[in-house]
Amino acid sequence: MRYRLLGPVTVLGDPGPVRPGGQKQTSVLAALLLNPNRVVSEDRLIDLTWGENAPPSVRGRLQVHISELRKLLGRDVIVRRAPGYVIEVAPGDRDLDVFDDEVAQARATAGPAAVAHLRAALALWDGTPLGGASEELTEREGPALAERRLVVLEELYEQELASGRHGEVVGELRQLVEEYPFRERLRAALMLALHRCGRSREALETYTRAHDLLVDELGIEPGQALQDLRMRILRGEGEPAAVPVAPPRPAELPLDVRGFAGRAPELAALDEPGDVWVITGTAGVGKTALAVHWAHTARERYPDGQLYVNLRGFDADDEPLTPAAALAQLLRTLGVDLRDVPPGVDDQSKLYRSLLADRQALVVLDNARDTAQVLPLLPSSGRVLVTSRHRLDELVARTGARLLSLAQLREEDSRELLTALLGDRTAAEPAASAELARLCGHHPLALRIAAANTGVASIGELVDELRGDPLAHLGFDGESAVAKAFSVSYQALPPVLRHAFRLLALVPGADFTAVAASALLAVPAEEATRRLRGLIAANLLDAHAPRRYRFHDLARRYAEQCVLAEEDETEREAAWARLFTGYCAAADAAVAQLGARIVALPREDAPPAPSPIVFGDAAEAVAWLDVEVPNLSAALRQAATRGPFPGAWYLADALRRFFHDHGRRAEWLELAPIVLRAAQERGAQPAEALVHLSIGGAYFREGQHEAGIRHSEKAVLASRACGWRQCEATAVANLGAMLEWTGRLAEAVEHSRRAIQLFRELANRSGEALALNSLSCHYRQLGRLEQAEDCLVEAIALARKEDLAFWEAANLADLGWVLLATGRQAEAGDVLDEALRAFRDLGSSFGEATALNAVSALQVARGEHDSAVATAEAALECVRRDGDRQVEAAVLIALGRAYEGHGDLGAAERVLREARELTAESGLRGLLAEASATLARVLAADGRAAEAGEHARTALDAARAGGFRVLEAAALLGLAAVEAAAGRSMLADGTAREARARYHAVGHVTGEAFAERFLAGLADRATG
Repeated sequence: MRYRLLGPVTVLGDPGPVRPGGQKQTSVLAALLLNPNRVVSEDRLIDLTWGENAPPSVRGRLQVHISELRKLLGRDVIVRRAPGYVIEVAPGDRDLDVFDDEVAQARATAGPAAVAHLRAALALWDGTPLGGASEELTEREGPALAERRLVVLEELYEQELASGRHGEVVGELRQLVEEYPFRERLRAALMLALHRCGRSREALETYTRAHDLLVDELGIEPGQALQDLRMRILRGEGEPAAVPVAPPRPAELPLDVRGFAGRAPELAALDEPGDVWVITGTAGVGKTALAVHWAHTARERYPDGQLYVNLRGFDADDEPLTPAAALAQLLRTLGVDLRDVPPGVDDQSKLYRSLLADRQALVVLDNARDTAQVLPLLPSSGRVLVTSRHRLDELVARTGARLLSLAQLREEDSRELLTALLGDRTAAEPAASAELARLCGHHPLALRIAAANTGVASIGELVDELRGDPLAHLGFDGESAVAKAFSVSYQALPPVLRHAFRLLALVPGADFTAVAASALLAVPAEEATRRLRGLIAANLLDAHAPRRYRFHDLARRYAEQCVLAEEDETEREAAWARLFTGYCAAADAAVAQLGARIVALPREDAPPAPSPIVFGDAAEAVAWLDVEVPNLSAALRQAATRGPFPGAWYLADALRRFFHDHGRRAEWLELAPIVLRAAQERGAQPAEALVHLSIGGAYFREGQHEAGIRHSEKAVLASRACGWRQCEATAVANLGAMLEWTGRLAEAVEHSRRAIQLFRELANRSGEALALNSLSCHYRQLGRLEQAEDCLVEAIALARKEDLAFWEAANLADLGWVLLATGRQAEAGDVLDEALRAFRDLGSSFGEATALNAVSALQVARGEHDSAVATAEAALECVRRDGDRQVEAAVLIALGRAYEGHGDLGAAERVLREARELTAESGLRGLLAEASATLARVLAADGRAAEAGEHARTALDAARAGGFRVLEAAALLGLAAVEAAAGRSMLADGTAREARARYHAVGHVTGEAFAERFLAGLADRATG
């Protein structure tokens, strides 16, 4: 299979020439063929084919075009390889390859032989290249191809003139000059041909037309070569000097890297347009390896040569190469006698640019120190790859260079590199290989050194060595090559940045902000930002997200060595204390935006430090905590073992509510036991009581109910032991709620009443609102709806008076349930809308889920079943984001009721079985009764009376055992549905009447209406 790109894109096979089907398919094929045997990313293919007008389904359409091309070319020709596709092309199969081969042979010869090869190359062109492809592709790739043709045309006529064929080519040159009036080399060739033909006047007129055109159109004079040629013609020199021929073709690239692996996205990026690329990254990350490897794969695109200079910008043993020394090396490569090299850097740079003008050459400037070293070495055409440990932002700004920042290898790339270096040993020890890559920080240099050091040892043995101190073992002959590489970068920093680099190693979290760095370094935030940017420019830090910074893994280890070696313990402890104090102050300020806490650890020492961050509202505070909690957790973990105390307890107190209320309880259950052990060891009883309290709540909401109750009881005892009545009252209130969920309503009422009494004695309004809410829920389950409403009305008034936004919303949501039960649907809708808005303003997924759950029940009662399903699904999404298992079960039941009303019995059964499994596992007696009763109705409606009967009896037993009067009525209705399905109409009627009576007795209007509809249905079936 052969391919034509230098004209209409065409496939040349055995049947003859075939063009792809349509512009998009043509563009995909052309984009792949322009990068043969290299991965072209999906994003790149989409960009070149559709541009900015890509439809939403673009990836699917791309796959269709790839599939069609595979049918045309063969399935093995185009291969999927992340992050895109590769087309396998043999040498010489593209007309572009043949073109390059002919040009290369021409440049290796001279005279008529060179002319023959150049004309053969140009004969391959058949109109506009990439014909039939998209405008996006032709606009981006077409000019480079056209430029290559023009350069070869210029070389052709220079060779024709050198062969004495000036008379034969005058006509061709005139036509080309008319077509390309700004190509000075073509115009110079025409002037020379005319002059040699004895037509000097016409030659000078050609110059005059060029001069006028350039001045009028571009405002510039003709180039020096054209001006010199004019002067020679004016002086009447019989045989003016020939137009300069192409410089010798250098090929200076170092050997390609053995075992190069991965970096597919970065290689694909380098295939994109860009005259100057800066490849930057930390020491040993593989900048040179990437540049050299890509340069080898792209050699054919730069037929005028590949130049390479090691600028020694970060060389441990040599000074950086000066621009003058680098230019001398480059000029010598280009054939300039050193005696002819001009004395000044400016003149040397001009000569260098002149020699590479209009040439397709690749220049690799490796290991650059700074922008000043690189600027004089940039040619006027071709492509340049610059590698540097510094970002060279000034170079990017001044030249429009494209920046390619290298991070550590991806996991799959590390695995591929180790396989290339160690062969089958990685497959024999996959777990050890993965751990080796992790210990090396997925750092290419570290991985290569580690592989070299394995010798005959197993990979697992090397992993054991590295676990203690990777840097010490990543070297040869007792010297750490990785540490040495970092040392060069570190020593190149100014003292203030070295100080920042080593102190930042004291930050315990994965990343940090300028605010944290400001506290650590004891400088203003603006100065901290400047220092962080300096370390980023040196690639010793990474700005991995807006205004967030982190170390590379091995760079952090090197920084830890530096801080231990260069800072005494007093300074290290002072810096840690400054950082921790800043974290505590910011966490306190954020949590304060979330509303009053029911209980807070007493602070008897000095008042808290001012917060380094000002939060405008709760949303800002939650957003900050969401991102910063991993670092605050790391700080708390460290503080629990080394202090400062009591600061560690204060930070735990600040964070516990956020973990609890924002779906991150699993994280808290990993962290809190560490704090609990520290509090117990130090005899800090208030802290111990508070952590037991928070662990109890977290365990319960995660579905581990007995553990939750046990820790809550310990919180009561610990609070009493130290005389902390606020914490005792809160723990008692929490136990009240837990006892209700687990079906012990009488005990629950007793605990909640006791909690209300304690909170009132302590004048703790938040706690009182909490306990009133719990008591209202107990009353509602007991069927004492009037008392439930009284509690809620009192709690709402209290929350509004004390500005307790969360408890106002929570009590409104529960009031919605009571209003719905008592038949006041319009009022229920109003208060539920208000509760929902409040929870969303507070950013509480838990609260939003509970409110939506009630809204879905209201919609079912109104017969709005489509809306009920959508609402319950939204609630499920919220609660799964929050992770509260009992609320998830409640929402699944609501969704099951909505599906039941909608008539989708299969979906209803699926979610109700899931709810029943959750409740049965967790011992949630009330929810088990509700889920089983609803499932019984669904199965009965599906004609499965026997199975439905088991669930109805489970519901009735659970409701009666827990004293859930309203749920007992619901269970009776489920049993009535079973009896009706089994054909026992009289029993069904009697059971349904009993359910209606129980609803009526407690004033549950909505339940009573539901029972009435069931009875009416039975009557209709009996008479029908």
